[in-house]
Amino acid sequence: MFGRYSPSPLRAVQDLQNARSLLGKRLSELLHDQYYFNDEKELGDIGSLEWHFGEREVLSMYLLSDGERVGADWLPSDTPTAFEIEPNATCSWKRENLLAGLSATHLGNTKICAVEGILDSFSGHEPWLAGFRVTFETGDFLIYLNQGDDAVVLINALPPVNVGLETRFVTSI
Repeated sequence: MFGRYSPSPLRAVQDLQNARSLLGKRLSELLHDQYYFNDEKELGDIGSLEWHFGEREVLSMYLLSDGERVGADWLPSDTPTAFEIEPNATCSWKRENLLAGLSATHLGNTKICAVEGILDSFSGHEPWLAGFRVTFETGDFLIYLNQGDDAVVLINALPPVNVGLETRFVTSI
């Protein structure tokens, strides 16, 4: 693979396989990189996810550089470095507990029983891996989705319907 965040025609298969390796694992912690502007939390982009299991197992889900696709691998996510746009205008990120932030702490220590890829496509065009749906033994599900350069997480809610865009849930590509 050329780069961790670079899209390629073949990587979606590997990314979905990586995500599906969560099957049967018990979640210990789910972290994300929360974006802050001048120390104020910005809720538009949830950032990369870091799924923690067992002793030291970590699976990361993140956006790819094309603004449409997602990736997944067994490396820790990279928290972006803070920077200043201009004086008194600072962008920064903090690693935070996503389940606490979403009032979904009941999903901690639960077993994952299904993982699907979310394929989006426009009529007559090749589909792309736009997200993942992870279902827990409780029946709850979490969706990690690329919504045009912003990563969003939905709990027990489906992605919005967009006219002309077909969305499918798949277990293989």
